[in-house]
This record gives sequence, C-alpha cells and structure tokens, in this order.
Amino acid sequence: MVNRALVLCAEGSHSAEGRANVARLVNAVRREAHGLDVLDGYLDVQSPALAEVIRSTAGPRAVVPLLLTANRAELRGVLAAARLDPSVSVTPPIGPDWVLAEIGVQRLVEAGARQDDTIVLATDAIGDAEAVEDVGQAARLLSAVWGGRVHVGTLAGADTGLAEAIDVARAYQRRVVLSSYLLTVGPAHDALQSAGADVVTAPLVPSGPPDPRLVALVLGRARSRSDWMSPDGARAPMPGNPRAVL
Repeated sequence: MVNRALVLCAEGSHSAEGRANVARLVNAVRREAHGLDVLDGYLDVQSPALAEVIRSTAGPRAVVPLLLTANRAELRGVLAAARLDPSVSVTPPIGPDWVLAEIGVQRLVEAGARQDDTIVLATDAIGDAEAVEDVGQAARLLSAVWGGRVHVGTLAGADTGLAEAIDVARAYQRRVVLSSYLLTVGPAHDALQSAGADVVTAPLVPSGPPDPRLVALVLGRARSRSDWMSPDGARAPMPGNPRAVL
C-alpha cells in the first residue's frame, strides 16, 4: 500500500530561530496527520528544495503552501515543482483565513494592544495584484475579529509602504501597533521591529509550541479541493470565496 504524503512548503528562512519555528509547526502537523507521511520542502534558502522532495518520493502527494498570500511568483515555484509528477496536487495557501485573524488578535492581546490603538497589518514585500487583494482580505478579517479598524503596510511592493502607513497612523495621535502578518521571525520581522511603531506583535508562528488552530488549518487545506490550482497556475474560487478565477 502506498502511503499518501503531505508536503508542507515554506519560503525558507535565513534565521535559525525562524527555521526552528517552522520545523516545530511541521512536527506538530505530523503528530496530528494520522495516516499521512508529512514532509517539508522549501522554495528558497533552505534544504530540501520542494522539487527535490517531489523527485525523491512517490504516490499521492498534496503540497500545502505555508504562504500567507497567493503571491503569483511564489506559487509559480510551487507549481513548477508539482508538475514533476502527476500524482502531486497543490492546495490553497494557508492565508488569508479567519484562523490567522484569530491568532493575529491573540498576538495583539499578548503584545498589550488596546482598543484605542491604531492597528496596522504589516507584512513582507508583495509584488502583484493578487497578493495585494489577499493582504487586504487579511486586514478585513483581522478588523472583524479585533473589532476595530485595521490599516495595511508592506515592506515593499504594490501596496501601501509600511513607513507611509505608520505616518498616516500617527495622524490619529494614538499608539501605532504593527500586527505582524508574517509566518515567523527573520529579516522581515526584524524590519518591522525597526520601522518606528510603538508596539510590534509576534509573528503567527513564534517560538514555542505552534497554535493548535494553525495545525488544524494546515490539515484542513490538505483535505480541500486538490484541483484548486490548474496546470497553468490559474486558481478556481474556493467554496465561500467570491473571487473570480485569475
């Protein structure tokens, strides 16, 4: 009998702490993924590369991108590796999602954020309209769970720059709190911490045991429609997702 495999695909990190945090998430998913072989693969920086994992395995495999947006450039890398074997399917990325918004609010509370603070969802560089749309959706979900307005700031790319977002937030004459919309620590999170805000939350996967809700989200993606990504990289609307095909 050929075991089904779940491949968790992350961007990869230069940070030893960030790598350790992702490894803990992979191990937590492995403990809960009964009947599945859970592997990890990376798009850049780290080994093993996703393509290497696919070449060295066989049987049905579902790749879950541990990405917070449907960034087309990153997804192209995932799809290119997946095309190496017709037994490989690609699921939706883990974000945006209500679960991430709930964890984001928990991080705000842990950081001491108050309802009269100005909240900025802060994320890494984003390079295309689809990623901008996803970050906006993430901010709306966070706003709904937090119960207050949430602005958006990015380190670079097509959306509002973080420095500009902080300047706009200062106009409210309140504390500025950055809600880190990053998977874990690394150079991007370091940049958030030096951006000049009053408070910066921990990322979604900080040091320590991963949030069980995040583990369940990853497993939920693995059980989702395997035809979400077509061979040419177009995405079909997920159930409950009104967005059109790219």
